Amino acid sequence: MEVKIISTIAIYSRKSKFTGKGESTENQIKLCKEYAYNHFQVGEILIYEDEGYSGGNTERPKFQEMIKAAENKEFNVLICYRLDRISRNIADFSSLIENLQENNIDFVSIREQFDTSTPMGRAMMYISSVFAQLERETIAERIKDNMYELARTGRWLGGNTPTGYTSKPKQYVNKDGITRKMYVLSSIDRELKLIKSLYNKYLELGSLTQLESWTLENNIKTKAGNDFDISALKMILSNPVYVISDKQIHKYFQNHKSDIANNIDDFDGIHGLMVFNKHDERKKTITKKDKSDWIVAIGKHKGVIPSDDWIKVQEQLIKNRKKAPRSGTSNVGLLTPLLVCKNCGSKLRVISSRKNNNIYHYYKCTLKERSRGNKCNIKNLNGRLADKYVIDEIKKINYKNSEIYKQLKSMENRIVTESSSDKYQKETLLRELENHKRAVSNLTAQLAENKESKASKYIIEKIEEFDNKIKKIESKLNNIKQSNKVINEEIKRIDELFNLIRYFSDNIAKLEFKEKKKLLSKIIGEIWWDGVSIKIDIMS
Repeated sequence: MEVKIISTIAIYSRKSKFTGKGESTENQIKLCKEYAYNHFQVGEILIYEDEGYSGGNTERPKFQEMIKAAENKEFNVLICYRLDRISRNIADFSSLIENLQENNIDFVSIREQFDTSTPMGRAMMYISSVFAQLERETIAERIKDNMYELARTGRWLGGNTPTGYTSKPKQYVNKDGITRKMYVLSSIDRELKLIKSLYNKYLELGSLTQLESWTLENNIKTKAGNDFDISALKMILSNPVYVISDKQIHKYFQNHKSDIANNIDDFDGIHGLMVFNKHDERKKTITKKDKSDWIVAIGKHKGVIPSDDWIKVQEQLIKNRKKAPRSGTSNVGLLTPLLVCKNCGSKLRVISSRKNNNIYHYYKCTLKERSRGNKCNIKNLNGRLADKYVIDEIKKINYKNSEIYKQLKSMENRIVTESSSDKYQKETLLRELENHKRAVSNLTAQLAENKESKASKYIIEKIEEFDNKIKKIESKLNNIKQSNKVINEEIKRIDELFNLIRYFSDNIAKLEFKEKKKLLSKIIGEIWWDGVSIKIDIMS
């Protein structure tokens, strides 16, 4: 068997849940190590281990760390136990393979016996991953079809119940005469009273912003006891669960080409609706599907909002969305979104006005605005003076009496101290490591001379003892290495900040508004306004 000479090998292992079932990450690593030692001349092995993470996406901490290491060419071969340990998605898997190939890194999957160092290995791996995903998608499709059939019965299929309802079990007899249990929505009268008032108030005000202010002014809370915000209100106002199922709502969804599970005669003007397949939850984003993809079924619960009112609310929501102003396009408000209210922790937003062809602006706490001063009453901040103050403070950073300069130098001094401490510890550990290796070498020589002696057992025990010490020291040295990486990145970040500040100070008069704003966001973390003074927190 040919043994390839490799300097560094990376091993990746993953398990979805912290359970005793399935192939443990420890066992995966053990098998990968055995493969590595049997097929390569190994110099160093890097372990990347994610436990409790799904293979459905690549947002896993150790996986991302491994990707960065690959891009930095820190290893030559990546070994995993099985293909799906890396990814359950063909696009993500293909992207990884391309990344590895660009960096001349081979990939090995033990279970499938694929090795990308050969053309056949690459071809077989892609074929296997395609069939694996096809199988998963087929299973997922069957599950989805089954869920849709259940949805058509009008039962509650689980999840967070909407405000106004709770889920309760109910027994029924199926077509085979077997008694089964299903869950249905049950009304909570006090919450449904609130739902009705929100719908009526929105029809009166015609604005989500004004409705939000109304709830804050009147201290109206969500069922979890929190303040209402626009997104929570919009979710309630667009939920078909509340609408009364009558002929008009049937026509509404029919016009939108929804999949309606019941006959028109079943829309009795009493029950509410259950709607499924409303959202696409693939990847990291959740998007609302078109109504033509919805499955509409009559629920077992009572509806509370007349269909005429519910439809008017949907039309108003669409109308408001179309006329909503675009944000962030004006050349005022240099400090958004950096400004934070010290009183309540909310962001400040810019408000501008024009007078005699001049534009004036100020910053206002968003909670103060939303609640009309009921939840926060902090003083508004003069925009022109605030912008000038922050720019002047940035210009002064190079002077040693500047507060921000002191912040940066304090960070720098802390890093230097940590670096010096690590350097001393590293030198001490290296000396110990050299002594232990020398001891092992001497003991090995003694063992060669005393193979048949009773002392050989003692010598072997001492070698193992020193070997364990060597492994612990090497682990500590690796931690110091990682720590030094972080320290070097922090030093680099501080240098970048100083360079950004110098560039900003020297070129402030030449920079466009957007350029100023972009540079400030890189230099400053947050700006706190307490109603009297401004405090600038530098980006760390």
